[in-house]
Amino acid sequence: MRAAPFINRNKYLFAVITASAVIMLIIFGLFRIDNSTNLMIIEYLNGLGWQIEENPTEISHLTIPTDFDAVYQTYNAMQKASGFNLEDFKGKSVTRYSYRVLNHQSSASTEVVASIFVYGNTIIAGDISSVEDNGFMHPVSDTSYITP
Repeated sequence: MRAAPFINRNKYLFAVITASAVIMLIIFGLFRIDNSTNLMIIEYLNGLGWQIEENPTEISHLTIPTDFDAVYQTYNAMQKASGFNLEDFKGKSVTRYSYRVLNHQSSASTEVVASIFVYGNTIIAGDISSVEDNGFMHPVSDTSYITP
């Protein structure tokens, strides 16, 4: 009869380990980038002249609002300067990939990131910004900040 508590404890331990493994797989599945998307983004940014670390520093999922407030209107105006328009993606779930930029004029003194928004297999928006409070943000297509 002493075997029953040992067996129950092992079943419990097995269940906890299995649940943990499933949770880890879900997390890594949601927050990973496939090679083709990563290559597409790298080629896009390199084509503009931006040098980046080739692995994203952050991957986040978000939904473009159906009604743009003043912040989204301003952000979309900046996107239009780069040839994008987020109005076409209102209400859509998108993924934002952020990469550390290595050749921005401010890269030596602050962390600068390129944020690229992807819907399906299409780049739909992008910006270059600093991660500091009261930092800066400009269109991804504004390459005047690239260190020569």
